[in-house]
Amino acid sequence: MTGPNQRPPGDGVPPSDPTVAWWERPGDGAGQNPAQADPTVLRGNIGAPGPYTAPPAPYQSGANPQPYIPPPGPYQSGANPQPFAQPQQFAQPQQFAQPQAGAYQAPRPQWGAPPRPPSSGNKAVWWIVGGTIVAVGVLVIGLIAFTANKVEDNPFGPDPDKWAGSYVFKDGKNACDLVDLTVLNQWASTRETTTHTERGPSEYIGGGSYDCDAKNKESGRNANEASLGLEVEFKTESESESDYSRWKGYDTKTTGKDYDHGAVSGLGTEAYYASEQRIYGSIPNDYSIVVAAHDSNISVKVEIEVSTMRTVDKAAMRTAAETQVRKVLAALKK
Repeated sequence: MTGPNQRPPGDGVPPSDPTVAWWERPGDGAGQNPAQADPTVLRGNIGAPGPYTAPPAPYQSGANPQPYIPPPGPYQSGANPQPFAQPQQFAQPQQFAQPQAGAYQAPRPQWGAPPRPPSSGNKAVWWIVGGTIVAVGVLVIGLIAFTANKVEDNPFGPDPDKWAGSYVFKDGKNACDLVDLTVLNQWASTRETTTHTERGPSEYIGGGSYDCDAKNKESGRNANEASLGLEVEFKTESESESDYSRWKGYDTKTTGKDYDHGAVSGLGTEAYYASEQRIYGSIPNDYSIVVAAHDSNISVKVEIEVSTMRTVDKAAMRTAAETQVRKVLAALKK
């Protein structure tokens, strides 16, 4: 171990020089003294020769150590730190120079609304709009024609041939005028009630009907009564069974001692009769007769009912009913 003024071994400096400390002596491998170097080769601007001063080490030990000064960085510490530089403003975009005459110019994209089509396109649109309006108008007219009241003037309406025939409903005709109600006077002479109903045909399905009900009654106890009922039904397009067939099925379904029924010839295409007698002892006896006929597009039914204490001629009742059916057919014939 060496002292502060002792020469380390191998430094080549006489240890007897008291003015030079050992740490100020050049170490092994130190080169030529810079003061003795060629000024044209190394540090030519050095002036008068002097002693060599080595650069300070990062940390020097000894009597007067120097603190380590870190190199300046992005943030400078010390007496006068420098603030961060303000960001630069972006430069304004430069305007493109106008192309010189004769130079090639690339096509520029067009911005904004597209150009208007030629005027001929507008004419085509108006033609389309006009055609649409005309088509709608024709459709409306067709619908009005379809719902017109006169079927014969409407080619799109229902076909009346599906329900038409040899007989026709007559507007303004009173149903009770189709028969002779005086026929009731032979059993009871005083008219008590008369009602009638007329329903015209539908222009789409045909049909139509007449109904009449009349009643005669005498005064006094156990007085005689007589009534007549008329039903007339015209054929409809939708019917699968005539009214005549329904009537016949109901009027002839009951048989027995007090019931009778059978066919009637010479009255329409088909006809029948059905009779019934009800006896109650001390109260008046009830007799009823029904005659119905079917011909072409019409069904007619007449029913006569008599309540009396006297004996009733059933054949006369049947003849009176048949006569009224013939009268109706004649009145509604085309």
